[in-house]
Amino acid sequence: MDYRGAFLQRKVLRFVVSAVIVLLFLSFWLYPASHLSPTPVTAAAQENEAVLPTLPLDYVESPREAPWCANSFGVAYLENMRNLATEYCASSSSSALTCFHSQTSGSRIDTFCLAQGASFNSSRQRFTLGCELQQSSMINAPFDIPSYGQFEDYWYETGPNIVLDKVIDLQSVSSTGTGRTSANANFTILVNREGPTNPWHTLMEVFSMTMSIDTLQMSRGVNHKRPLFTAADMDNTQVLVIDKHEDGPFFDLWSLFAKKPALRLRDLTPDSPIQFENLIIPLAGGSNPLWQGDWEPHLCQRSPLLRTFSNRVLNFYGLEEHGPEGPDIVVTYINRTGSRQLADSEEYFRTIQATIPHITIQSMDFATIPLKQQVEIIRKTDVLVGVHGAGLTHGIFLSQGSAMVEILPAGLNHKGFRNLASLLGHSYFSTHASQTSNNDWHNEEVFLEKERFIDILNMAIKGLYNKGEKNYDVV
Repeated sequence: MDYRGAFLQRKVLRFVVSAVIVLLFLSFWLYPASHLSPTPVTAAAQENEAVLPTLPLDYVESPREAPWCANSFGVAYLENMRNLATEYCASSSSSALTCFHSQTSGSRIDTFCLAQGASFNSSRQRFTLGCELQQSSMINAPFDIPSYGQFEDYWYETGPNIVLDKVIDLQSVSSTGTGRTSANANFTILVNREGPTNPWHTLMEVFSMTMSIDTLQMSRGVNHKRPLFTAADMDNTQVLVIDKHEDGPFFDLWSLFAKKPALRLRDLTPDSPIQFENLIIPLAGGSNPLWQGDWEPHLCQRSPLLRTFSNRVLNFYGLEEHGPEGPDIVVTYINRTGSRQLADSEEYFRTIQATIPHITIQSMDFATIPLKQQVEIIRKTDVLVGVHGAGLTHGIFLSQGSAMVEILPAGLNHKGFRNLASLLGHSYFSTHASQTSNNDWHNEEVFLEKERFIDILNMAIKGLYNKGEKNYDVV
């Protein structure tokens, strides 16, 4: 090749290389590397290249709330119990007894327990744990861990101390085994109820049971990789009722975490093909945080615990989570047919229906309706009205942003339903009835002037005129 040909070839080659470089530069400029590769941008790359910033942390940080509110009504309540788990059986025992503790009310220590490796004597109708008791203590615990047999008792003979005394014996039986939960172990929730019919008492008991199960799902035993309870364990879980009360309208809710049919201790015989391995002795209803400080208003404005419990009940009954439908404000009056009736309530509501627009009023005696139907009615309610009493517990199932109206007997300053409304984002209105001669607020008829009753209903109803899909002028 002559000199001139070689020179032209080098010139063409330089032109081609230059063109390729220009094209590569344009392609990277027009289509950044993040568009060409699914590989995430690393921290080092962020330092060298301009990337879109992430969402400010202000949006994802938990809202600030008072420590007492978080520890009583938030996930911290479960975490604190999990962190205060105490083993009461020595490591050489054939069974295990792990108890979890909480202190949310003064000096009282609330407790629930999981007994593993239990056996059942059907002739005596008692369980046996091979357990050599050891000193119950914990380094850096915020309070003195109670000894076995010294757990708190609650009214109507409830609480873990009562259950342990009623149906469980400890024997000093040693074993090389650990007494831990196996993969397919059976679980039994021992239920000892205050009674069968009171909505507040019963729902607090069921609510406390669910938080006991939640704590077990967040906990692991010593040298054990799986949680003490998992969602898969629900298939192997049953409720065993050790009290003698009738079932009552809320009985089905005890099976929120138990797929096996509920049993009664009194019905078990030597021929019953039941295996009892792990016993859950849940928190008592009287220990529920909602019962703490219910005579004083508090500033707590949210409760993941209570909201989750409400959603679980809705899911249990297969009810949708949407709120009231239709243009009218739906007012549901809890019509007590026994004690504490509101005098002249029918006349008052006729006047309200005629004078306040955009409303539908229904008067319900919940004592005569199955619980699923009760909850369905509440889900379609905008304003829940009632004289102070357990029926207002149904406020747990109102859609967020609803309203509660409580008529308090003269001189009664209970704040439990006000606090419940605050935790769920409901508006709350209250007024006191007129003083009566007997001053027996539990049983006597309640009197309230018509004008005052209309005023408080007017405020609650018109407060919802521009909430959700409602859109009315307030006049």
